Amino acid sequence: MSEQQKQPNIINYFQQYKQGIQNAFKILEEVDFELPEEDVKQKVQKQIEEQKQPIEPKFISQADIKRALENFDKLICQLQLVTPLYSDPKYLNFESNDRTKRQTQMKHQQMWDQIKLQQKERFARFQDQEILERILELDSQLKEDYEYNFQFSSGTQKKTIQIKYHDVLKLNPPNYLNDGIINFYLKFIEFELLDESLRSKTYIFNTYFVEKLCPFDKLQTIQQNDNHRINELFKQSYEHIKRWVKEDLTEKEYLLFPINLPEHWSLLIAHKQSKSFQDSVIIYLDSFGIIDQKLVTIIKMYLHKMQCDKIQSDVNYNDSPIKQIPAYQLLVPRQVNYVDCGAFLLEYAESFLSNPNYLLSDFESQEGIYKLKLFPRTLVNKKRLLIKQLLIELVELGKEKALINYKQRRSEIIESCYTNEDEYDKIDQDLFKEFLNQKNSINVNSEQQRSMLLDFYMNPQQNYYEQ
Repeated sequence: MSEQQKQPNIINYFQQYKQGIQNAFKILEEVDFELPEEDVKQKVQKQIEEQKQPIEPKFISQADIKRALENFDKLICQLQLVTPLYSDPKYLNFESNDRTKRQTQMKHQQMWDQIKLQQKERFARFQDQEILERILELDSQLKEDYEYNFQFSSGTQKKTIQIKYHDVLKLNPPNYLNDGIINFYLKFIEFELLDESLRSKTYIFNTYFVEKLCPFDKLQTIQQNDNHRINELFKQSYEHIKRWVKEDLTEKEYLLFPINLPEHWSLLIAHKQSKSFQDSVIIYLDSFGIIDQKLVTIIKMYLHKMQCDKIQSDVNYNDSPIKQIPAYQLLVPRQVNYVDCGAFLLEYAESFLSNPNYLLSDFESQEGIYKLKLFPRTLVNKKRLLIKQLLIELVELGKEKALINYKQRRSEIIESCYTNEDEYDKIDQDLFKEFLNQKNSINVNSEQQRSMLLDFYMNPQQNYYEQ
């Protein structure tokens, strides 16, 4: 076996990706890659001083290129030690102390934007052009001073989520959905779409909670089984968020944690089956088939801490039954491009709360993890359109009418799919058959096919959007 084959897939992927970055430098013809002359440096510095604001010089030096590529070498070295489960470079930082988690050490932001744009275009082959045009047409109904304030009550507190013009534009592909849209829509589900009985049993965290509880830049430096460091990280992080929630979460049955990884969204759900969190189950929904057990561990520690505070106990987490509660990653509809993870997170949450029993039933059986019919593919394809229509009508028509229209549109989409079962998972099933044909395994038995389907979903080397 060659040295390259012995390395984890993620290492090989990064080495290939580094070569791609090197090639990306060559495509920006307007950028001068040579070191600038001294008078050019002085001219740029003079412009900065005159305008009294930071200006990025419009050149990339050879030193910048070297430093940027060295960041990949550092990542590869870290991966050889840490070997995280993430299958794509956009889930990892270039520098652990980078506060934005989405920037590199490259001075010229245009280069990184160019790379991301190429990725989005490359993986947009399943975009529905008609839906895209309808989304963009709605811009004509928007004004630049657009503003909507969604108000709700959390415990005894009145809270407001404000959506502005730039937030609504994030619904236009190929943009990623931002925290504003995600937080608004999750709370809209909780307070406008759930009946009182279900709402009283449900709590949806905002997108900043897990980010504070499980800082990704620190989490990625910890090995999978290093429980001591994971525990120390939890203790530090818990101090920052312990007063965030004013409600008694031990009285809730469903806790939904939106997870904001660097440039990726996913959803973790904790279901409390009795009065104690020790009788809980965790399900992890990710449209790329990703899961980080360290993150799951920290969520369990949080449940344990809440339980201890409730009963005024100081039981060690390692001795707690909560440590043993099961966590499942179910096979749910997944995205077919690099930009719709936020839309999938929102549809996971809405479809789950529309019928919790579908996801929570039978997942311990051999076939129980297959939940591909959680929602029809068309529903998530039109998610951006539905939310954008909703936000426009909330201002123009008022909440009552906008809510009626939204429910009607969503219902019509779902009903139209009842006559076509393949609508729920057609893309994945067709591509899985293609995958079996390529492997000359079309006639394998059901147990072998189940194993291959798991590989097809979970192995980054077999995910078709990596090809």
